[in-house]
Amino acid sequence: ALHKGRDHGRQRLMTTVRVFRNPDGTISGFDANGHAGYAEAGEDIVCAAVSALTQATLNGLKSVLDAPVEYAIGRKRAHLSVSLAEDFPSDKFEGAQLLLRTLVEGLESLAAAHPRFVRVTNKERR
Repeated sequence: ALHKGRDHGRQRLMTTVRVFRNPDGTISGFDANGHAGYAEAGEDIVCAAVSALTQATLNGLKSVLDAPVEYAIGRKRAHLSVSLAEDFPSDKFEGAQLLLRTLVEGLESLAAAHPRFVRVTNKERR
């Protein structure tokens, strides 16, 4: 894909998603930051894909699974942070992992197709 967006000075835009993992490899949350920069605001399909995946995961955790999650949304800075609550109920954990693993699969596919615009990293939580 060709970079069609603005570089905003010499700083290239990219969406970075940090996936937080427990020592056993399960996912405890994620933090998505930044605009992809694939195209102008309102026309950036890569940014829209990241937003759709991350927001759908948050909605699934909250509304479908009815799970306790902590989240923060920063619209101006293109930021979404989601964490499973410390006292997350064990009967909802498997469902949450399904949603979160599906998110990671989707984001990694997107990053593979658009490596200049999306990066997915893993960070272990202790």
